[in-house]
Amino acid sequence: MHILRFLVSPIWKMNAETKMEAWVSAMVARKLSVRDVFLILLFIAGIGLALSTVLHKATNAYSPFFPRSVSQALTNFIPHTLARDSESSMGSAKKLTLKILMAPALAPVSPPPPQDELDLVLAKTANPNRTLIVTALNGAWAEPNTMIDLFLESFRVGEGTQDLLNNLLIVALDAKAYNRCLQIHQHCYSLRTRGFDFSAEKLFMSEDYLKMMWRRLGFLGEILKRGYSIVFSDTDIMWLRNPLVRLEEEADIQITCDKYNGNPWDVRNEANTGFMYVRSNERTISFYRYWYLSRRFYPGQKEQDVLNIIKFRKQFAGRGMKFKFLETKHFGGFCERSPDLNDVYTMHANCCKGLKAKVIDLRNALDDWGKYRNPTINSSFPNLGGWTPADACQNSWWT
Repeated sequence: MHILRFLVSPIWKMNAETKMEAWVSAMVARKLSVRDVFLILLFIAGIGLALSTVLHKATNAYSPFFPRSVSQALTNFIPHTLARDSESSMGSAKKLTLKILMAPALAPVSPPPPQDELDLVLAKTANPNRTLIVTALNGAWAEPNTMIDLFLESFRVGEGTQDLLNNLLIVALDAKAYNRCLQIHQHCYSLRTRGFDFSAEKLFMSEDYLKMMWRRLGFLGEILKRGYSIVFSDTDIMWLRNPLVRLEEEADIQITCDKYNGNPWDVRNEANTGFMYVRSNERTISFYRYWYLSRRFYPGQKEQDVLNIIKFRKQFAGRGMKFKFLETKHFGGFCERSPDLNDVYTMHANCCKGLKAKVIDLRNALDDWGKYRNPTINSSFPNLGGWTPADACQNSWWT
C-alpha cells in the first residue's frame, strides 16, 4: 500500500503541476487575446477616422463632378457608420474614439469656382454651336487707319459678313491694343505675357515676332480645351464673303495655303496658318498640344514653319485627323490670288513684309472690291473683276 502511494504520488503531483501551468498559460493567452482584440479595434477606428478625413477633402476638391446631395452624403456616411459599429463592438474604453468620430457635422461642400474672364468672353462671343472667330492684335496693328480698321471694314462691306462681327473675338496682346479694341469692337480679351511687350511692330522672324506667334498658338489651344471651335484669322485678311459656307463640317482642321496643288488632302500643300478652322475635339486638342511643344525642337522657327515640317511625320498621319487645305481660288492671297472677284471669299496679305506695305495693298484690294460691288461702275465696265497689282508687297522684300 505504501509502495503504491509512493509510486502514484509523483504522478499525481506532476498532473497538478501540469494543470497549473496549463491554467496559467490559458490565462496569459486570454489576456494577450483581449489586448490584441483591443489593439485591432483601435487600429480599425483609426483607419476609419483617416478615411473619413480623406473622403471629406476629396468631396470638397471634386465636388463639381458630384451633385451636392451626393457629395454631402458621402462626406457624412463613413463617420456615422463607423461610430455605430465602434459603439457596438468597443466598450467604454473606446469612448474617446467615438467622440472624435461623432464630432460636429462638416461644413457644407463649397460651390464650384466661378468662371474666369476667358470663359465669360468665349460664352458671350460664340454662336450657338460654340464656334467663334478669333484674331490677335498688337499695338502697332491697332493704330487708327491701319490694319485693324481695314479688317473690320472688310466685314462691313463684304457679302453676308456683317453679322459675323457678333462672333468675332479680338485678342489684344498688349494694353495699347486692348484699349483700342474697347473703342471699336464689342468682344475684346486682354492676353498679357509677363516680361514681354508686344505693342511695337515686330519685324518678320525676329525673336519677339516668334514669341508672339507661339504665344498666339498656345492660346488657341486653350480655347479648344474649353470646348469651343475656332475660325482663326490674321488681321491682314479681308473677309469679302462669308467663308464659313465653304468649310467642310466634318473636317477636324481646315487651313489656307500659299500655293495650292489642286488636292485638298495632300500634305504637300504649303500650309499658311493665317486662316484656319479647327473643331474642338480630342484629336485637335491633342494635336495643338503636340504642335506647341514642338517649338522646343525647332528653335528659331515660327509655328507655321514647324507645322509644315511635322505634317510629314508618321505621328501626324497616325492621329487620324481630317486635315484639309483650302484652295486659293476662294481663299486667296498675294502669294496666289483668287483669279476672279466672283470667286473670292478672303484675301490675305501674305508674301508681304511690313505693316506699311500690307496696308497699302489691302486698301487697294478693298477698293477693287468696292468697285466690283458698285452696280453703277460694274454696268459701265462689264469686264471689271480683276485686282490692282500688289506692288507695295512685291517690293517690300527689297526695301
